[in-house]
Amino acid sequence: MKKFLFLLPFAVLASCQEKPIYENDSYTMYADRIVQGEYTGVAESPYKIVSNLDGEEYIWEKKNDLSTYPVLETPYLIEETAYNIGVDESVNAVEHDGTLRTGTEWGGVWTRDVSYSIIHSMSFIQTEAAKTSLMCKVNSKGEIVQDTGTGGAWPCSTDREIWVGAAWEIYKVTGDMEWLKTVYPIAKKSLEVDMRTVFEPETNLVRGESSFIDWREQSYPAWMEPADIYDTKCLGTNMVFYIALTSAAEMGRILGDDATAEEFEVKAGQIKKGINEHLWMDDLGYYAQYLGGRNDDILYTKSETLGQALSILWGVAEGERAATLSEKMPVVDYGAPVFWPWIPDQPPYHNQAVWPFVQSYWIHASAKAGNEEGVLHGVGAVWRAVMMYATNKENYVADTGNWRGTQINSSNMLWSLSGNLSITFKLLMGMNFEADAIRFAPVVPRNLKANRKIENFRYRNSTLDVTVSGYGDSIKSFKLDGKKMTEAMVPGNLEGHHTVEIVMSNSFRNDMNVNYQPAVWTPLMPVVTLSGGRLSWEPVDGAVVYDVYAGGEKVAGATSTEILIDDEWSGDIQVVAVAADGTPSFPSEPVNNSQKICEEFSETMLTMKNGKEFKLTVDVPESGEWSLSWNYANGTGPVNTDNNCGIRMLYVDGIRAGINIFPHRGTNEWNNWGWTVPEKLELSQGVHTFVLRWEPDADNMDLQINDFKIRSLCLTKQ
Repeated sequence: MKKFLFLLPFAVLASCQEKPIYENDSYTMYADRIVQGEYTGVAESPYKIVSNLDGEEYIWEKKNDLSTYPVLETPYLIEETAYNIGVDESVNAVEHDGTLRTGTEWGGVWTRDVSYSIIHSMSFIQTEAAKTSLMCKVNSKGEIVQDTGTGGAWPCSTDREIWVGAAWEIYKVTGDMEWLKTVYPIAKKSLEVDMRTVFEPETNLVRGESSFIDWREQSYPAWMEPADIYDTKCLGTNMVFYIALTSAAEMGRILGDDATAEEFEVKAGQIKKGINEHLWMDDLGYYAQYLGGRNDDILYTKSETLGQALSILWGVAEGERAATLSEKMPVVDYGAPVFWPWIPDQPPYHNQAVWPFVQSYWIHASAKAGNEEGVLHGVGAVWRAVMMYATNKENYVADTGNWRGTQINSSNMLWSLSGNLSITFKLLMGMNFEADAIRFAPVVPRNLKANRKIENFRYRNSTLDVTVSGYGDSIKSFKLDGKKMTEAMVPGNLEGHHTVEIVMSNSFRNDMNVNYQPAVWTPLMPVVTLSGGRLSWEPVDGAVVYDVYAGGEKVAGATSTEILIDDEWSGDIQVVAVAADGTPSFPSEPVNNSQKICEEFSETMLTMKNGKEFKLTVDVPESGEWSLSWNYANGTGPVNTDNNCGIRMLYVDGIRAGINIFPHRGTNEWNNWGWTVPEKLELSQGVHTFVLRWEPDADNMDLQINDFKIRSLCLTKQ
């Protein structure tokens, strides 16, 4: 790109005389520009952005005919331009086959990307492309396709279920019964398979890596193998299932499938209970990122923004808990990081980064919680990025605000532009789509007070012109076609052209803050050695104490780098390095002193095509709870892509006991051996028969290759 210095002396002088809409220590937002140190991103017109970030010239000018799309009128040029670039880039995103392209650098449709985008705004901005995109993510079995991810994708990755929330959003926008009849069987079957496979009754949580955070070393400790990642119970992924189950239940009610709807509602309630019982942290005021371990779970206490946002928006965090979460979740000047604090030995991508689509969900969560400061901080983060990059980038470095420095990035990013557009429609105009209506609940920060209008918004068989005047988080008056209404809603059966006039109360019900935090990295993870009853590790820079956990509970603290194992400690033992400010490291890889029974046998290849099952008998010396793991190798694909995760049904003494998974360990790495997730079993003393069997219910996304090798079994006393 052309190097130049574009300081706009007159414009900068003028902006000094204006009152900022929003400012912090890193940048200032005015009505028509962002000023970030010596750099400026300017809305020169509603259809042009010019930026000089890093001395480079970035320009956006309208590319497409936008005359058929809703038109925004607002006195804030920065708002109007951010909206127009979002619409313009949404047109760019529609491919020749009618699907929505993920981004300039990302071809094709990704289940999670397009689904989160549809929920944000593509359900009404690009409705037909949204429908086509969802339907191309359905496999030959009539199930939702899981995107590639850790260990051969599903069920290591399980966030495919966000598809259900997106399908439901399209119905709420369109009222299309044929669409509902098409998508409900897909949603129903996929959820039934997933809940049978990944739901853990002990915690009321589902397994699977954090939704969209699918670059394992960016968010999981180095010792965690794909099987360990599968076994984590993550906030974001559990919220995906809650959204899917509640959405499918509403679909079922409309279509008369009340029995299934009730089952889904019960399951959703269980997950809500599990999230609030196991992931909420009273001392920090927000949810933990995930629960995970091997034989015993331990809480991983990072804040994860997407999951926190979804928990407020879908009512899992309620009342005081939602308000506390809104004020306590850590943010930085440039936005709400994917997670916080950051990992010191990983570059920015999910780590140390803000993703605008996540930021947009956090904006709406802040609005629902009544947090005006949180809303304005979030809007500033999204509009700053759009103005400085002159496009909707995928992500940027959290503590510099620059897209440079991230590991992978893209312009014209679908979920980023969708989140940008949601600010106009779902926040400032307050459109909330329901099964049979639009219910309006605008949230307008005081500094964005205006008379703003959306014209030509097509809703089912009607066209709406919507005006919102003033500011605040409650409505003073609501008129439909000039008539004052008792409810702020437009029914779904309305036809023709109509006007909606909303006057805000010019007040906020709450006076709330946000939790600004500096750039904080965790200490490095201790690497422990267990020998002769003594646990030892090398010193960790910055650590002032080492917390020792056994069976998932803290049992000791040490200032030295070794400790004797207490005879009373049971289960997995781990060490956490803690910095002077209380920031913890990842827990060390678990070590376990418990009684074990291991049976070795000849290497055996299990394939789907030959239908071969494996049977083994083991003499259990005493009754009680044991955990079973298989030593296995799977060289059918890489750790980070493909979809050949090995899956088998486990039978114990002829009774189905669960599903065991055997994730990828590296392409053609058939001598790379690891252990499956421990399966907890109640076993009596005596001989027991263990069987692994391929069944249609135990299939992966590939549907053709489901192969792996095993060579031993271990039972560990719990």
